[in-house]
Amino acid sequence: MKITARGVRLCLPLLMSLGLAGLAVPAAAQTKSLKQQLLGHWQLVSVSVNGTMPFGENPQGSMFLDASGHISVIVISAGNARSLSYFGTYTVDEATKSMAMHIVASGGGDANQAGHDFKRLLSLNDNELTVTNETPSGGPGPIRLTWKQAN
Repeated sequence: MKITARGVRLCLPLLMSLGLAGLAVPAAAQTKSLKQQLLGHWQLVSVSVNGTMPFGENPQGSMFLDASGHISVIVISAGNARSLSYFGTYTVDEATKSMAMHIVASGGGDANQAGHDFKRLLSLNDNELTVTNETPSGGPGPIRLTWKQAN
């Protein structure tokens, strides 16, 4: 096949535009919403309530968030058999970097939270997620859970 200078001149702009378009697609695909970044399995790193560690130094736990808005959480203490679990639904507010949760059922902890709604503030840094409550009046104080992405 004989390639002429005229053929190269005619094809070059087309090839360049295709090449640039190919570069632009992956960059756009890397921009995920906060909700998309939260999807999957998270492993518990720590729990702090008002500066104390009620589940011990090395609590165990998992959090699962799916694309249809379901959440499931289990937290087990390191040694003294204290546990907390709940599941329900969630929505993410991208603007305020927060999550609204509706608890369908819960177990462990100090009270049954079934039917209650909670708002949590989110801070995501690479594969580490920090979830904190809005400081409640009359509640236990600031609650902070740190999670690492497991998937």
